[in-house]
Amino acid sequence: CVRVLLDEMLPVGVAGLLPDHTVTSVKAAGYAGLKNGGLILRATADRYDVLVTADRNMPAQQNIRASGIAIVLVPGNRLSDIQPRAAAIQSAVMAARPGTVTRVGRPG
Repeated sequence: CVRVLLDEMLPVGVAGLLPDHTVTSVKAAGYAGLKNGGLILRATADRYDVLVTADRNMPAQQNIRASGIAIVLVPGNRLSDIQPRAAAIQSAVMAARPGTVTRVGRPG
């Protein structure tokens, strides 16, 4: 079971797309309002395996390779954009390795 953290820009309904994992929202974890660097540090310290986000700038702004967490970038922050890619997101979460970024493309 992979420990997944959902970025606060994502709807909590995304958790339902990852039923085989332990999924926590940034808000539920108590990390609301943290900037990306602080968020990654806290998530790593609290032993999350994967951060799921729609923040396309995060990989360029943060040293993900050295962070110890995997990032899965999803196509947008609306459930209607994300849901059609549920299988690809599940696969990306399962295959994610610390320090990597996996981009899940737009539907269609």
